[in-house]
This record gives sequence, C-alpha cells and structure tokens, in this order.
Amino acid sequence: MEDNIIILEDDKGNQIEFAAIDVYEYNGNTYFALLEVMEAGEETDEVLIMRVENADSEEDAELVAVEDEAELEAAFAEFLRRDEEMSE
Repeated sequence: MEDNIIILEDDKGNQIEFAAIDVYEYNGNTYFALLEVMEAGEETDEVLIMRVENADSEEDAELVAVEDEAELEAAFAEFLRRDEEMSE
C-alpha cells in the first residue's frame, strides 16, 4: 500500500485505485474504509468497506467484500462514528 493507495480489480478485470481513508478494528475484525481515486475535477463520497481476511500472516492477508448486510451496516456505522469523533 503506497501512499495509502490500494489497487483492486473489479468483476471485469479492470484495476481501480482506492485511497484508504481509515483502517480500524471492530468486533474482532480489521476493516478498511476506501474511497475511489477519481480523475481531476471528479469527486465521490461513496465509501467502500472491506474486511481483512487471513490476517495471521501479512503475506496471506487479503481484502474481501463484506457480503453480510448486517455486518456491513455495523462496520459502516463504526466508520461513521470514528469519522465524527476525529472531526471533533
């Protein structure tokens, strides 16, 4: 992860750059909050929450989409709480 930039691949094999805006522990898991890196003049406020799996070994660690809706909502709520806390 160079300069907080992570490159992910979409379903069609396209590489997309994301900026890691937060990394946090919640309910025993590590989550990344990501924002897509947009071209100049474009903006997005859509935050992508991904969970770290196989965190026992840094070599084997990978980011995976959170499939469970309840887990995703809880992890996103924790991100919002942390973001608000940092803003104060």
